[in-house]
Amino acid sequence: MSKTKFRKPTAWLLVAAIAVFSLAAVACADTASDTEGTNEGSPVIGAPSGVVGNVSTSSIGSVSVSNSGGGVVASGYDVAAGEPLIAPAPYGAPVAYGVPAFASQGGSTNSGIWVTGQATLEIPADVAQISIGVESREITVSEARQNAAEAMDSVLEAIKANGVSEDDIVTTNFNIYPQTVWVEVSDSLGRHSEPRITGYTVTNTVQVTVRDIDNLSPVVDTAATAGGDLIRTNSIQFTVDDSSVYGQQIRQIAAADALAKADVYARAMGVTLGQLVYLTEIGSSVPMATSAPVMEMAAMDGGFKSSPISAGDVNLSVTVQAVFAIAG
Repeated sequence: MSKTKFRKPTAWLLVAAIAVFSLAAVACADTASDTEGTNEGSPVIGAPSGVVGNVSTSSIGSVSVSNSGGGVVASGYDVAAGEPLIAPAPYGAPVAYGVPAFASQGGSTNSGIWVTGQATLEIPADVAQISIGVESREITVSEARQNAAEAMDSVLEAIKANGVSEDDIVTTNFNIYPQTVWVEVSDSLGRHSEPRITGYTVTNTVQVTVRDIDNLSPVVDTAATAGGDLIRTNSIQFTVDDSSVYGQQIRQIAAADALAKADVYARAMGVTLGQLVYLTEIGSSVPMATSAPVMEMAAMDGGFKSSPISAGDVNLSVTVQAVFAIAG
């Protein structure tokens, strides 16, 4: 009897101990689950609060932060802890245009009055450049070349006889090319056309600089007489011998034009024009030659009238850009 009474309390104690351990295990599992759920939504150190939606880490330690709503994306360790992530500018955001490259550096700005000044001078031409050549067509190359050489020798002698220096005569083109016609032939491939050489053409062209405009017509006429039917006068261009003598004058005019424009803008805007802070010459041109048609007329023994040629004027232009400060 005493032995039976001793075993019943022992069994109850075992049952109670098992129950206590079971309750403790369930409680620990719930706590771990709550902690894990809390960590899943925590932002990475350094990411701004309220913009991080998902955080993931890889086995190599890289971090990727993304927010589907805010458009913020960061990857790796390029962003230091505590530094805000800068989101890219949205599409369509205004962009500054027209700011010069030098104005965006060093904190400088493009403030001031920006103007351009222009000047043009009409200068009487004092030099003429003539393109004169000969053209010979013969059945063989040797015949065409020989005729062209003889004609060009006569032309050059006539030009030099009119006071043109040999240094002012320069060869600009010499060409030999075949003359062809297309003929219809029949062979194993059928009927078709193919080129056939019927002769050869030789051309020789020189550029002659005439520094005395009054002597231009005699040079052209005597060259036409010497070259005969083989002469080819292609063009005449006019220019000035030394345009640098007009450089100071035309640049002064361009600068004065820029200053006048800046003064007009300052008065119109109700401000005081300040000192010049920037000036550059953005365009200038040497007098461009003007082409003129030439009459291929030979003055043979006074039987033909001299070819009338008018030189006219050429233009010299300069453009400057200037920046003036606003004094007040």
